[in-house]
Amino acid sequence: MEKFIHKIDKNNFFYPAIATLAFAQFGINEMFSRGFYLNAQIRYPDSSDFINYIKSCRFPLEVENQIFQTQTFTPFIFVPGFLTKDKTEVYRMSPNDSALQFVNDWGGLTDKNIELTHMTIISAWEKIIQLNLISSPVLQFFRHIRNASAHNGQFHFDRKVLNTNGDLKLPAEWKNFTITSNLQGLKLIAKDKNDTDYFFDQGDLVEFLLDFENYYPQLKSHSQ
Repeated sequence: MEKFIHKIDKNNFFYPAIATLAFAQFGINEMFSRGFYLNAQIRYPDSSDFINYIKSCRFPLEVENQIFQTQTFTPFIFVPGFLTKDKTEVYRMSPNDSALQFVNDWGGLTDKNIELTHMTIISAWEKIIQLNLISSPVLQFFRHIRNASAHNGQFHFDRKVLNTNGDLKLPAEWKNFTITSNLQGLKLIAKDKNDTDYFFDQGDLVEFLLDFENYYPQLKSHSQ
């Protein structure tokens, strides 16, 4: 079932984190799309060669039509820049050059989107860590996916969370997901649609964040 970010309850405690992740990933996808398009034009300056190349990629028809209809991507209304405090230096993007570099250096966008997802999990955890929430299997679940995000996206269990048998001291569960010490080293999030060796996917994360305040209703008063 398809759900839309803009229809999520904006009063949910983690809505800002979910929306920011979606916006950031859209930016990454836009960068890849721009780089792919520019790179294809450079490689195939003849229009018929360009068309044949795009058709050989076997994109869904709606994507193919979008490519053929495209004259330009997002206009440069605002280009990100990082200004130093003394205003003497600014580090600014060149969108087209950066997009070409993105495609040439990484070749894809999945890794970058997963990095953004890990960053979102870490920042979401920091948002609640100061609220002194009572421990529960769901809170422990959150703690462990946060730790996995901070350890290159792989589950990592320190001795302090394990008992003498090597099992987790405290249960970590959410819905039909259960975290155990046997997951040590397992990838938290699927890398792509063909990946089978992982714990859960980005959609599960969104559902978890939306569901979290149901276990801690007091968070509703902290929303926004």
